[in-house]
Amino acid sequence: MSAAEILSELPKLTEAERRAVRQKLAEMAAENEDIALCDQAAQAAFSALDKLEDDGRRARLNAFFAERDATHSVTVGEKPAREHTYADNPRLR
Repeated sequence: MSAAEILSELPKLTEAERRAVRQKLAEMAAENEDIALCDQAAQAAFSALDKLEDDGRRARLNAFFAERDATHSVTVGEKPAREHTYADNPRLR
């Protein structure tokens, strides 16, 4: 099978199959020290990016819930006020 045939088949693979292909390529590349060093640097960079994304996601969630808590406060035992009832909706009469 030629490289062109392999490349044309890659988009048809599932994510798990692509991961297995990447793993095999990484194993083959590890034999070469220069590529292994680049791979380590790339893995470190990707880990740092993942951490930044996680921190950003966590900060956005914290901000969302802080804003929600500030605008939707209900004391314990208190029932939330309802602005509309089913009787107010003409389609439900």
